[in-house]
Amino acid sequence: MDAQDDALLAALPQRLHEIPRRWAAATPEAVAVSEGDVAWTWRELATAVDEGAALLRRLDVRPGDRVMIVGENCAAQVALIFAASQCDAWVVNVNARLSPREIDVIGAHSGARRALYTVAVSPDAAAHAARHEAERTTLPHFGEIAIGALNEHCTPEPVEADGACQVAALIYTTGTTGHPKGVMLTHRNLLFIAAVSSRMRRLLPPDRVYGVLPISHVYGLASVTLGTLYAGAAPSAN
Repeated sequence: MDAQDDALLAALPQRLHEIPRRWAAATPEAVAVSEGDVAWTWRELATAVDEGAALLRRLDVRPGDRVMIVGENCAAQVALIFAASQCDAWVVNVNARLSPREIDVIGAHSGARRALYTVAVSPDAAAHAARHEAERTTLPHFGEIAIGALNEHCTPEPVEADGACQVAALIYTTGTTGHPKGVMLTHRNLLFIAAVSSRMRRLLPPDRVYGVLPISHVYGLASVTLGTLYAGAAPSAN
């Protein structure tokens, strides 16, 4: 790495959820994320993250637990990713368009403490939620989501203060050559990719980015979504 990369690494925060905190303090009324005709400001995104973190704690999600989010790109999914970070839980983003077998294999392998389904924006997520008899609830910022049963057999992983050691996301491969394989990515992994991506694309806070790749894909998460937000720019979540 060169001196520029060293400086970039030194400037990285320790956790993903520090991204919305930073911009909510700097530009609270600027647009942070959009979904159709709805646009959240940084202040609203930060509030939604707090709301999501409070929900996870009420659902007995502990630091080091895995939280599976079954959905398609939406503002609620973005907020839940940061909410999991705020709770020091690992987020497991799963594309709702996967088959029931694929969803079930990932859920079992990850040992997720809870599964949440973005039923308000994804008919496929709603179908998976119904299949798993997930309970539906409505939150002020998220709208309607569904919550799976508590996995009492989930064992939390150790939590590290250093973002270079603490896992933020468990990303699964497509499983085209067998069962999907989980890849652990730390906060530092994702934040470094986000910072480099935002720099390479020369993104600025007034910019808007249309995100096509699913957030469940590592590039869609790290480079497109987090990279855009890291720069203070606004991704379109659908």
